[in-house]
Amino acid sequence: MEQKKTLFRLLKYLTKYRLSVFLVILIMSIASLILVILPFIAENIIDVQIVNKNINGVLRLSIIYIILVLVWWALSIIRVRIMSKVSNKAILEIRDEVFKHLQTLDLYYFDSRPTGGILSRLIGDISSLKQLLTQLVTILVPNTFFLLSLIVAMLILNPILALGSLISLPIVFIGTFYIMSINYPRWYEYRHKQSEIAGFSHEAFQGIKVIQSLGAEEKEKNAFERINDEIVKLWIKCVRFGDSVGIIIDLSRGIGYLFLYLFAIYLLKIDQSSVGELIAFSTYITLFWSPVRTLSQMYNQLSNNLSGASRVFEILDEESSIIEKENIKDLPEVEGNVTFSEVSFSYPDEKDKLILKDVSFTVKKGEKIALVGPTGAGKTTIINLISRFYDPIRGNVLIDGYDIKDYSVSSLRRYVGVMTQESFLFTGTILDNLRYGAEDASLERCKEACRLIGCDDFISRFGYDAKINELSLSIGQKQLIALARTLIRDPKILILDEATSSIDTNTEIKVQKGIQTLMKGRTCFVVAHRLSTIRNSDRIFVIDDGGIVEEGNHDELLIKDGYYATLYRAQFE
Repeated sequence: MEQKKTLFRLLKYLTKYRLSVFLVILIMSIASLILVILPFIAENIIDVQIVNKNINGVLRLSIIYIILVLVWWALSIIRVRIMSKVSNKAILEIRDEVFKHLQTLDLYYFDSRPTGGILSRLIGDISSLKQLLTQLVTILVPNTFFLLSLIVAMLILNPILALGSLISLPIVFIGTFYIMSINYPRWYEYRHKQSEIAGFSHEAFQGIKVIQSLGAEEKEKNAFERINDEIVKLWIKCVRFGDSVGIIIDLSRGIGYLFLYLFAIYLLKIDQSSVGELIAFSTYITLFWSPVRTLSQMYNQLSNNLSGASRVFEILDEESSIIEKENIKDLPEVEGNVTFSEVSFSYPDEKDKLILKDVSFTVKKGEKIALVGPTGAGKTTIINLISRFYDPIRGNVLIDGYDIKDYSVSSLRRYVGVMTQESFLFTGTILDNLRYGAEDASLERCKEACRLIGCDDFISRFGYDAKINELSLSIGQKQLIALARTLIRDPKILILDEATSSIDTNTEIKVQKGIQTLMKGRTCFVVAHRLSTIRNSDRIFVIDDGGIVEEGNHDELLIKDGYYATLYRAQFE
């Protein structure tokens, strides 16, 4: 049922190309009719023309036979070309749909899966889906159509001989169904293992500096070989069991020939005067089992590609936890007031473990709020809820009194700027990165933002049109460019998540100046372990045990002599 569902779902993508598909069906019908007629002509040549010694009849029918073969050959080429074009268009549509759908999934989907595994589905599994669609429309569908045409022709020619020829078909159906039901999960597991090795490789290449610095190359090589060995063993198991289909088909074909001749000799008493009919039926059996044999030889590839298609559709069936209402409105112009009203949150795979418990606070526009606390206390969760990377399981997050769940995510994020310790820059020019998210920004606006942040000096040395991947930018330089990019977007709410934790002190001074420029006139949420960076915040929230356990400015919290004071003394004394 799973395979059937996948096949029908895949074929639905061909509905946009109905005219081309109808043309191919027409071509297949004509080509199948030609193949069905050819044995009739051969039978007439043997039983009528040769018996009656009609040389002209033999020549005439032979010429017709050759012409029909040439027409069949031409139609086959046209059919393959049309369907190859259609299948490639359908695959482009599917790949585009999968990529767009991935963009809509929530942050948890990507946090809980290795990047290499996602790439494996987007690239490898979709490539297998392309092969499957091509096989469906150029081999499976036409061969099935041809087989049905042959059965009809055989029944018309001689029902008894047809029964003898096809008496072994139930063996094929039962055997193939059994093998597919056992082997399909194995092929799915094989695809999963391929995804696993893609994820492992991606992680290894990302951490190659750590691997080489620790001399762990041999360890990684052994781990790769272990996964690769599992893949090879699983593949061999799948192929060996899948090859049983060919054995069943060869056995069934032999049984078909046996019963054809037994029925011909003992039931119909066929003699030499009607040997042409027997030859015609032998031809039909050859024609019938030839595509069946072709399908059996492709069985392993079909099963492998079908499991890959299932994995692609799994992505499309994945639902984001960030669900927008129908006819959603855009968030109106806001000033930057933020309110949490009894907000509780837990991750999808740990619903019983609350990260936040009934958290409530109000931040006025322009306030600078710092979030401190132990690792895993919920600091990053709070800022992720403001950006609506996640939704709370209870309570509401409001901006200027508007519940953010009632408005589109895209309009919300126009007013929220996020800076993290890993300032990601895309492949392209510096100007492309500065304009990312604000494509209409002028060059003058970009240069002014860079001047205010303090990165125009080193950018001028490279040039705004310099390629990022051709430069050796430091972490600090990347962060300054990211700060300028955020300033260009001019958000009302600014989120800084450990934005200076990965840089040296001298660079931090430059970045801090850029941050101070960026923070002016904006509501700011700062997450930092370096307490020196948050001393001047209007308020400091100490997050622990799922809530705000302390609140106040730097001096007030030192007087309270609680968690913040202890943490401050630990850092500076």
